[in-house]
Amino acid sequence: MGYTRWVHAYPAQLADFVLDHWPEGITLALDRRALTKLLSTCFQASLTHEEGRNVRFRLVSGSAEELSRASATSDFLRLEFVEPQLFTPDAARRLSPAVPFHSSLIGVSQSDEQWWMWGIVHTGANWLSPTWGGRKHQESLALPAVHVLGAGRIGVYAGANLVASLEHGMIEATTTDVFTSRWIGELFRNAFGRAEEPKDLTRPEANLVRVVSQHMVRRAIFLIRQAGHGGLILFAEMGLLERCAGAGKGPLKLKYEFRDNDARRRYRTLLQRLFEALAKNGDGSIDLTRFLEAETPDVAGVEHSIFELSRLVSGLAAVDGAVVLNKRFELIGFGAEVSGELPYPEFVQQALDVEAERRSVEPANSVGTRHRAAYRFVTAHAEGLAIVISMDGIVRFVANIDGEIVYWDQFLNW
Repeated sequence: MGYTRWVHAYPAQLADFVLDHWPEGITLALDRRALTKLLSTCFQASLTHEEGRNVRFRLVSGSAEELSRASATSDFLRLEFVEPQLFTPDAARRLSPAVPFHSSLIGVSQSDEQWWMWGIVHTGANWLSPTWGGRKHQESLALPAVHVLGAGRIGVYAGANLVASLEHGMIEATTTDVFTSRWIGELFRNAFGRAEEPKDLTRPEANLVRVVSQHMVRRAIFLIRQAGHGGLILFAEMGLLERCAGAGKGPLKLKYEFRDNDARRRYRTLLQRLFEALAKNGDGSIDLTRFLEAETPDVAGVEHSIFELSRLVSGLAAVDGAVVLNKRFELIGFGAEVSGELPYPEFVQQALDVEAERRSVEPANSVGTRHRAAYRFVTAHAEGLAIVISMDGIVRFVANIDGEIVYWDQFLNW
């Protein structure tokens, strides 16, 4: 599906788009009037606050009986109200604290041209696993669902698949998952060499290293977004970091720099342990399939340790400044300041697809401090990568593509 925008779109336009692009295989037993009313209620609820917090929730459209059939093989906990509640923006606001976005759904269905909340469905957070890097995930409900992500931000799903989202007054017809791109693989192509191979064992497949490394970054981003404080993560070549160390020369000034020792190289040690654990888990190549299917305690233990490293990165991001890693995922330091004397681009380009084959040019000065720092960093360090996590939850990847500063807004269902 291509990238599509409406200028200042609202729930009625989103409903039209969803009806036009609904996929085969999942029934959407709603007409335009019913869908528009549902999305309008969600939109109005997204603009409210509950005890100072933004209202966020997920809902599933279908009767209790339909949901029971759709989740017959799962361990979802379906709790029905004795008396259904009318689904209004205010009712959604009041109920939202009892239905945490990451673990529960509001069940809604239509009767007599009204939408009613019939109960709560506790799903647990395993549905997020593919997004934040987990190896296991639940089967999704084959029913229409709506995610209310923040003020004016709504995603409409057919089961686990995004149909369209309303983001900042525009309809987005796809999620943008930068991790699937070729260019980011090229950027980190030579990051891990033979030093990370297990001794006397079959060479691990490069795809395994790539996916495990992505898991680590996804989890860090996920945790920063959950914390709500935003952050900036910078990846740089060692040559640049050596220039910045000590005398403080170069584009980065590290307020808290870590000593070069085994602790700083923790991720490489964990990779080595993971490869050795996987080698004990059967014959043949040490590949991604073996990792995804491994159930042994030693593999699970290493995965947990990598998760804790992601948690560490998230915690460091809470301090003003950037968290800095090299491309071998060594923790160089945090609280880093990108020099304000670096050249700043007049324009940047928004990538309209994961490979940036289609782009939209815009002025570079219409963003906040973190974004400006990211633009300066990749302008001065063309081999670098900046990841900006805004307080509103938008994740922006920034890179230097053939001398042009390009960014991707990572729209996800978190």
